[in-house]
Amino acid sequence: MLELVWPGKQLSAAKAVHGDISQPASWNPALAESALRGDFSAESGSAKKTHRLLAADNLDALRWMRSCEQKYDIIYIDPPYNTGSVLTYNDKSSQRGSFSSAAWLDQIYPRMILARELLHETGVLFVSIDDNEACHLMTLLREVFGHENHLGTIKWRRKRKPSFLDKHLSATLEYVLVFAKNSKLCPRLLGSMTEEMTRPVLNASNKAVERVIPAGLPAYCAPGEYAAGEYKNRSLTFTLLDPLIVADGAVLKDARVIGQFRIAQELWAVTGYVTKNLGLRRRIMESERKRRHAEDDGTHWPTNEDAQEELKQIFGERVFDFPKPVGLLREILAMVPQVDTTRPLECLDFYAGSGSFLIASLEQTRADGIERRVDLVQSREKTRSSGTHQFTDIAEICAHRVTVDSRRRGFSPNFSFLQL
Repeated sequence: MLELVWPGKQLSAAKAVHGDISQPASWNPALAESALRGDFSAESGSAKKTHRLLAADNLDALRWMRSCEQKYDIIYIDPPYNTGSVLTYNDKSSQRGSFSSAAWLDQIYPRMILARELLHETGVLFVSIDDNEACHLMTLLREVFGHENHLGTIKWRRKRKPSFLDKHLSATLEYVLVFAKNSKLCPRLLGSMTEEMTRPVLNASNKAVERVIPAGLPAYCAPGEYAAGEYKNRSLTFTLLDPLIVADGAVLKDARVIGQFRIAQELWAVTGYVTKNLGLRRRIMESERKRRHAEDDGTHWPTNEDAQEELKQIFGERVFDFPKPVGLLREILAMVPQVDTTRPLECLDFYAGSGSFLIASLEQTRADGIERRVDLVQSREKTRSSGTHQFTDIAEICAHRVTVDSRRRGFSPNFSFLQL
């Protein structure tokens, strides 16, 4: 097995496996609701708590979740990229330089070990990363999860236009590494819906049968009366037993037809139409449409510019650096089908940032009807913005965003706001 080695690696692993956590009793929703800014009155008074925002160091939160035997179907994270900023989650015991790859690995390694433990056997991990640490993270995750469980790497275009300030190459792409807990049990990841909207209704190998072209069926051929007889459209033929009368884009009177039909009369009557060239075809019903196999090309997905615009609509200014767009996270969420339909998909983002992941979950549930329950974890990292807002830390920004933005989009979810 290929292994990534750096000084202090075993100490990092030991922290994940054996480290103590704060007393679970210190988790107090009332304390968090008074400490986090935002209007929580509608959610905090509800007896039903669905989604949770945990204001805590995520290593402590992950250990606590493990102690509660919590399991997730989807884990998405957008960890620090180690681009020169101080590592928010840099362990206090680390004596190495804050910007080194070793320091970055010190903080990411135990969290990846715990992330794997928290996944259902059918679960999937998605991790956003850029070129700074992509090679190290890829090797590390293959070690933790197993090379065979690396499902692929999505290429995502983070901005539409390159920067002219880059010295050599302008970086426009980032990556989303995708790992399964167990690739043999993980369901097939799904892509977008097929673009096929219509299908032929005749098949040369089928037996000829009689059908009725019912009055009112759409007809895109020229108006007029088409005499009974044999008609050929491309390589397929059919025979009209009665004249076909067309006016105002529709068939005026029932007409019997003989052809090598591949569908029953009932389906033909509600989906069929006469083509411009006097052929017979039908529309595909929504229930018949299928999902493509998931692809690793995310270059056409929403960008960071979209994410900043989303936050601007909530806060009126830039309050968070490099947020992920809701559209990107919706694409990721949509990939994972619901294996167990008796419960919601359990989802976790333990580098929650501005809370885009929860908003994406709400939007995707509205689109596909699959119920999802989300846990967010965000530390009380102090904000570095020079704007006019009154938020003192990232957890406050996250709490305000998920509360206000969900209502703005027409949702009424139930939240629990906790802190460790």
